[in-house]
Amino acid sequence: MIVLSGNISKNFTQAEYHKGNATVYFKAGTMTFVRCLQAFRNWIKTPMYVVSWYRLPAENKAIGGISSSNHLNGCACDFKLSFPITQSLFIKYAKQWATICKQNGCVGEAGLYNWGVHFGMQNGTQAKANGHKFVHWDSRSGRQVNNPFKELRGL
Repeated sequence: MIVLSGNISKNFTQAEYHKGNATVYFKAGTMTFVRCLQAFRNWIKTPMYVVSWYRLPAENKAIGGISSSNHLNGCACDFKLSFPITQSLFIKYAKQWATICKQNGCVGEAGLYNWGVHFGMQNGTQAKANGHKFVHWDSRSGRQVNNPFKELRGL
């Protein structure tokens, strides 16, 4: 395990990784996720405003996060951009995210919300259950609709 302090990549800091004051550690897979997120940031060429990344179990429970959330292992990040993310932009970004994840030997996931985007990296159990396919969802209506975008199916 690695104790975090300062920057964890060119554009992301420990303070963004975990917004609380607890000592947190990188877990298995976290560095791969950081590399993927930084690669996406390099591609998009605009700041990403982190809403939530690593969560302690109590933090995850308090906000109603699912018990299998990839936030719990540091392999999911919710973020906003300085402009609205339309459905077409989300599809474009999610395709790039899927590509970056594959290039790094992992399987991605992406969710669209009214407030922003979730990018994650599936753990081995999740990837196997999903046939090693990219999963996505749309929660803009207030309920989650799984794999709604035909352009992202089968990635």
